[in-house]
Amino acid sequence: MVGFLGKNALASISLANAVFFIIIIFGFGISSAISTLIASIDGKNEYKKGATIFYHGLILNFFLSIFMYVLVHIFFYILPYLGQPKEILNDTISFLRITSISLIPWMIFEILRKFSEGLSLVFPSLLSTWTSVIVNITLNYIFLHGIFGFPKLGITGVAYATLISRIIMLICISILLLKYEKIRKYYNNLKFSIKFQKKYFKKILNIGIPSGLHMLFEMSAFAISSFISGRCGIKVLAAHQIVISLVSSTFLLSAGLSVAATVRIGNQLALKNYYELRKVGKSIFFMGFIFMLICNFIFIFFRKNIPYMYINDEKVAFFAEKMIVIASIFQLSDGIQGIILGALRGLQDVHIPMWISLFSYWIVAIPMAWFLSIKMGGEGVWIGLGIGLTISAILFFIRYESITKKLIKKSNNKYLFIR
Repeated sequence: MVGFLGKNALASISLANAVFFIIIIFGFGISSAISTLIASIDGKNEYKKGATIFYHGLILNFFLSIFMYVLVHIFFYILPYLGQPKEILNDTISFLRITSISLIPWMIFEILRKFSEGLSLVFPSLLSTWTSVIVNITLNYIFLHGIFGFPKLGITGVAYATLISRIIMLICISILLLKYEKIRKYYNNLKFSIKFQKKYFKKILNIGIPSGLHMLFEMSAFAISSFISGRCGIKVLAAHQIVISLVSSTFLLSAGLSVAATVRIGNQLALKNYYELRKVGKSIFFMGFIFMLICNFIFIFFRKNIPYMYINDEKVAFFAEKMIVIASIFQLSDGIQGIILGALRGLQDVHIPMWISLFSYWIVAIPMAWFLSIKMGGEGVWIGLGIGLTISAILFFIRYESITKKLIKKSNNKYLFIR
């Protein structure tokens, strides 16, 4: 919708989102620990322990959101020195100034979402998110076109629409969760007199920090790719934002399978059903492969038409078309590595994947994207990212195979010893 304001507006949003997600993504990783821990606890119906973990996660995320809000405002002073087009900086900062407030409701929403997903309850977050999307689209249209007595607010209006929709998202999930008996069993054990216990913070952070760093390494690579594209000019940055929008949509859909992998494998790990655990993993990997393959064909087939859904600029569309082809080729790697990571998180294996991510994205992807952008422009950025994603997918799969085979071998040896 912002694309209709022109290439400068689209480039401003691209830059603003790059900054925003570099900062918030670490918080998402911390939140992911909740679904991992709750999935394991749910298999044993330990309601009191689950409520305590949820409470500590909620407090942790609240203070983390305040810290991230401050970081966004510090970034305002850094942006002018990153070599970005000067004509988009004011709009970028204006957008961030408003949307940074949404960090607080969004991070609280994330804890509620991860808590419910850990209990295999996906509809509260699904309905809340779609309600938020509908509100966001409606308010975008109102604020962009100045109808119902509102003035035309441009990018500022989009920022306000984003903030309001994220507050509504939190309100919706808070109401919907109360309708589930399983949730109420945990809530009944949630006492506000619960004292902070170091061991629970440690338990959350032990999984959350490596997961957060993994997400930071991956998502910051994509965010930094926006800065690299920005150095190639506004039209390349606008085209890059179009492709980021596309691949982010398909990746987030595959992320649903990643959550399923975390929860189902976490359940089987708690029950020590290691053969079933491996079957669950391979089934989800196969579904993810088929899904991303379909997305790949759709993007390539409609590559000439898709850019014009965002912006009516032939030069931007020309750049975007080339980038879409390259990004489509690496869609399989992107989806599969995310799903395998969810499986590893279900196995509570987070430290080695963190180092794999550091290597794949910061040692390989970013330097290659930078170097190839000098030679090939925006296309080179996506080739560099794609190579990093492929390496990540291969190494994650090797790690998953190694762990699950060891679990089965250990289980078989224990059975023989008992006999």
